[in-house]
Amino acid sequence: MSEYILVGVIVKTKGFKGEMLLVDVPQAIENVIDNIDVLVGYTEQFSKKYHLTQFKRYQKNAVIKFREITSDSDANKLREYGLFALKKEINRRKNTYIDHELAKCKVYDFESGDFLGEIVDVLELPANDVWMMRMDDDLEVPLPVIDEVIKSVDIDKKEIKITMMDGLMELGS
Repeated sequence: MSEYILVGVIVKTKGFKGEMLLVDVPQAIENVIDNIDVLVGYTEQFSKKYHLTQFKRYQKNAVIKFREITSDSDANKLREYGLFALKKEINRRKNTYIDHELAKCKVYDFESGDFLGEIVDVLELPANDVWMMRMDDDLEVPLPVIDEVIKSVDIDKKEIKITMMDGLMELGS
């Protein structure tokens, strides 16, 4: 498994000295450590190394700067590329997860330990995230990410334990 995480996608330049706007930064990422080497490209495997000198978070976006990029025209060449950083160089918000970490996590009942399904999608909503769990019969059940439902998450084991609230099964499609 890769030690790199997709932090966001470069969409445009900002100013004339090589700053760029990075969008779709996961909520779980608070910031990325400055003065580190990162990868920039369409995928981690097809990327080039750059030295990140600035990462300023702004809502779901960030303004970034690389040592090697000093002009607007150089920065423009990186549009639509992804920024990949090592997991250890990312500061995360406590008790938050990046979508791909949750994919295919097995979901179990907190009290009985019975297998219920697996996470197939993550919806980022204003009040709270909702994780979509697919059960064996292809029924998809929304799991609001609140303390009353999500009891424990172990990303290393790919296991989530929940308490099913009344009415959630009826919301399944």
